[in-house]
Amino acid sequence: MKVLVVDDEPIIRQVLKTMIRWEEHGFEWGGEACDGNEAWERLADGGIDLVVTDILMPRMDGLELVRRMKQMESDVAVIVLSCLDDFKYVKEAMKLGAHDYILKPTMEPEQLITILNEAKLDLQKQREQKQKQLMLTQQLLQSNQAQWGLRLKKAWVSGQPDIELEEALFTADGKLSSWMIYLAPDVRLSINGWDWPDVWAYVSVNEHQVLLIYKDQITAAHQERKAQLQQSLAGSNTGLTEHGFWLSAVTGINQPEQLYRIVHMHDELRKRCFYGVQTGLFIQQASEVKVSDEQHSAWKGELPQDEKQNLLRAIAGHNEDAVVYWSEQICKRLGSLQPPITQTSSFLYELLSFAAALARQEGTGNLDDFDRKVAAAQAQAYFRLETLGMWFTEACRELTILQSGTAVVPTSRNPFVRKAQIYMKHNYHLAISTTDIAQNVKLSRSYLSDLYSKETGESLIESLVRIRLEAAKQLLLANNKKVYEVAEAVGFTDAKVFAKTFKKAVGCTPKEYEEQNK
Repeated sequence: MKVLVVDDEPIIRQVLKTMIRWEEHGFEWGGEACDGNEAWERLADGGIDLVVTDILMPRMDGLELVRRMKQMESDVAVIVLSCLDDFKYVKEAMKLGAHDYILKPTMEPEQLITILNEAKLDLQKQREQKQKQLMLTQQLLQSNQAQWGLRLKKAWVSGQPDIELEEALFTADGKLSSWMIYLAPDVRLSINGWDWPDVWAYVSVNEHQVLLIYKDQITAAHQERKAQLQQSLAGSNTGLTEHGFWLSAVTGINQPEQLYRIVHMHDELRKRCFYGVQTGLFIQQASEVKVSDEQHSAWKGELPQDEKQNLLRAIAGHNEDAVVYWSEQICKRLGSLQPPITQTSSFLYELLSFAAALARQEGTGNLDDFDRKVAAAQAQAYFRLETLGMWFTEACRELTILQSGTAVVPTSRNPFVRKAQIYMKHNYHLAISTTDIAQNVKLSRSYLSDLYSKETGESLIESLVRIRLEAAKQLLLANNKKVYEVAEAVGFTDAKVFAKTFKKAVGCTPKEYEEQNK
């Protein structure tokens, strides 16, 4: 496979060209480009399979290059080169379809080869899947099921009724039922072209959603049909488990207007189940599913940003109790807001991915195993907020434990920062301030504050408060001291301030913490 390297720094291009023996690893040097414009022209010539690109470049940056490739449905895998300051751009590139990213300051040949091999394998699988999909699509276009399904989909998109379709469907001797198959996001299985016995119309709504329309008599056995579909989907040849898909049914369809709104009806059933409005629901009469125009229009609410920032601070501070509290608060907030399910899932997954990336930058190890474990658990939790929330909270907690395993207090090679940390650990019980810490270190307060934040990712005050609260938790568990006595013992001069700070960080009052951990 040919690799194109895109970077505005000649030295980076030269290093990438010479640091790897490309042919030995099954790759071919496909050339280099100094920015996105030159890369775009090179891609237009064809023959490139993999692109390794910088983000920040003149004329056309790497983000725009990835965006154009996505818009053109380019059959090329992308790996992003990044500095830490570029991470917000990297996040956007990953959303646009980039395979992975590499940090320039720590780039090693072995790491690059590993990522290139992973991208190559994924690309080969995608190409094979596209080829199979093309063959299946051609076969489907010849079938009556697909033809009626295409006409139904055209009516949805155009908003124009199809009279011939309505006459063929709505006869005097029966009603219609519809079954929607939802696949989890990580499922790579294509169910296009499957044999669906008794199905009158088959509609591929998108790559993770398939609608089946049946001409039912009123006495149709819906429970039996559900069992048949589950057996087909979770059979030994598919590789799917019961966690990889979800079914819903809308029955008793006897009006064209219901048929034209059928996808929104199914999405409403799924939303009710996801947010726990109705548990165990999967079959519903069409007349009982009400969908307003507002329900399927673009959602304009705000996601829980304040809770998100508090969670990131808790993770950065290695505060396990606060991490659990704020991750649960985020899920509660999402449950009350009830945004579209895809937005809820994406918000949680992207937030966790961002926190893991920051942890990786701090040197936290074992994150490859963590990533694999989290991805597998997410797929199993996808169809209900309750289970998705449990997955999210547990993943955040485990990430915090991994970070804490490297250092309880953020460490630094800088001797001034280390001295400040030692001073706080030895004197947290006193009424010390940032000025006292700076005087001990023999630096100005402002200079030390800036240096400390840059080196550790948290302020002097945040570190001091965290150390005090950790000591407070030990005292609360060790004996029967009153709250004000604990506050004084860990350096708080005001018991009310201590209690308020403790609750915000830990998620409960000092008394509640003591009771919960007896």
